[in-house]
Amino acid sequence: MKCPKCGTAASKEDKICRNCGTVLKKEKKGFLTLFKRQKKDQAASNVPRLTTTAGSDADVGKGRTIKLALIGVCVLVMIILILVLIFHVASGKGLKQSQKFAEHLGEKITSVEKELDAHLKDNSSYNIVNKADSFDYIYESEDDVSIDDITFPEWTIGIIKTDSEKIEQVIFTDYRVLKKDSRGIKQDRRFDLSRYDRKTKISTVTDDLDMDPFRIVYDLNYTRYEYRYYYKLDNGDIQAVCLTVTSDLNDKYIFSASEDIFPFFVTDSAPNARADQLLQN
Repeated sequence: MKCPKCGTAASKEDKICRNCGTVLKKEKKGFLTLFKRQKKDQAASNVPRLTTTAGSDADVGKGRTIKLALIGVCVLVMIILILVLIFHVASGKGLKQSQKFAEHLGEKITSVEKELDAHLKDNSSYNIVNKADSFDYIYESEDDVSIDDITFPEWTIGIIKTDSEKIEQVIFTDYRVLKKDSRGIKQDRRFDLSRYDRKTKISTVTDDLDMDPFRIVYDLNYTRYEYRYYYKLDNGDIQAVCLTVTSDLNDKYIFSASEDIFPFFVTDSAPNARADQLLQN
């Protein structure tokens, strides 16, 4: 067998001329060969293409922005909740401390100071408190509040002592109640507590009032709650009132007394004197 192009001798097994590279034998394409090749091509065409769930760069960027925004909102909510919790704990510190002192009514002041790890002072750091309030010793907040451009401590705990240096009264005053308005809390009407009798739980009365007391007096014989509020008269004038509600040691309502305030004084002690007179009677 010779190469049809260059004439070089070739064997029967050679498919390509070793000299010039001319194809010496062509592949016989029978029906079976064509059928197999067709099936192979069809199978290859049926193979699913690789797909991806990832969107475009714009979609990815938008998703990240939303995720970061949600994380930011969650962090902000957590911070707010923490601040509210801190404020709640801090705001109740004075009241809780006064209740601790009240648990030791009738005991020696020096021993109570040691047990509660609280140093009582002879005078307040605020002149307005020294001039207006009555106390033998005082424990007060380190933070202050402004009421009608006058600076007060946020709260004070006044101690009234006996001649034998024992705690006779504990007086908790919360000036924060008057921070928004020195007249007290705005109400729609004047409170009438005549419907309550001495069998009524004091919590029922205070819950119905639905306002924070400006002052609480703990005594060996009673507990007195003092409220400051104001309302509008029929003629349009504003009337400020000091309302005192007194309970016995069994937390039962005893009586209440209202004093109209003309003019308003933040630390007016007249209602306290009136309540003491009613108790004596």
